[in-house]
Amino acid sequence: MKKIQVLLILFIMFGVSCGKKDAQNKSFILKIGTVVTEQDPMVDGLKELQKNIEQRTEGKLKIELYPSSALGSDEDLLEQAIVGANVGILTDGGRYSYYEPLFGIFAGPYLLDTYEDIQKLSTSKSLQDVSQKLEEKGIKILAFNYFQGTRHLFTQKKITNSQDLKGLRIRVPSAPIMIKSLQAMGANPTVLPWSEVYPGLQQKVIDGAEAQVSAAVGAHLYETSSYVTKTGHFQLLTGLSVSKKWFDKLPEDLKTILLEEAVKAGEYASSLIVTKEKEYEQILRDEGMTINTIDQTEFKNLTDKIYDEFEGYRELKDQVQAELQTI
Repeated sequence: MKKIQVLLILFIMFGVSCGKKDAQNKSFILKIGTVVTEQDPMVDGLKELQKNIEQRTEGKLKIELYPSSALGSDEDLLEQAIVGANVGILTDGGRYSYYEPLFGIFAGPYLLDTYEDIQKLSTSKSLQDVSQKLEEKGIKILAFNYFQGTRHLFTQKKITNSQDLKGLRIRVPSAPIMIKSLQAMGANPTVLPWSEVYPGLQQKVIDGAEAQVSAAVGAHLYETSSYVTKTGHFQLLTGLSVSKKWFDKLPEDLKTILLEEAVKAGEYASSLIVTKEKEYEQILRDEGMTINTIDQTEFKNLTDKIYDEFEGYRELKDQVQAELQTI
């Protein structure tokens, strides 16, 4: 009887040991989708993430990349993440606001003035607090430091003020604060997926789009637009997020590595955007576009009221800007 008990104990111990070993040896795959093209610096950053993650985890965590909306729209991927799918999304605060309304402020008009402010915001307590609220909805932000550039207007018509925008159908993402901002600037905002912007301009479904120069070059908007008007209405700060359910299943060492490398990749991609901005602008000029620099004061004044149209935004904006002064 004692022999049987000893054998039973040994069998249980062996099973527990094997179970731990299996958990340690288990591999994971994360599929990251983005709307930007293969040539965009954000994809270069994600490739760095892919390489470094696989090296540091010795292949236990593998990254698959899907640029140009190949994995689906941001909205689709966020829905998949919430239910636990192994997907990652690089998107802006406006889209996150559908799940945590306060997150939309980080896509707000003229919220940040400099790249230094953008870097400060990515580590601020204000961002951390709102990110925690988003996490409670099932979306885990790995890093919110992927700066995609300053957004401007791409049109066939020269724009100098809000009157020039009257009646123009300008493509915007499906983010409430972005839609409201373009309305305040005088345009008729039209929601379209990024992948449909080029044919939309070509077929005159829309009269223009607002975008950062890197994305515009990648999407060949110089073939469908004549003017870039440097309104600078949004600083496009985006975050790499995953499913909270999926993230929680990772071993602790993989969680740590993924978080660390997500931040590093964001820093790398953002540095490319900053250093290459003049290069992208020159490409647009070389392709025949006119880059129009304007006084942004009117658009800043027109869009400031937006922060009073969303609950809690004015207070949070004041909090963010006060915090940036102390970091």
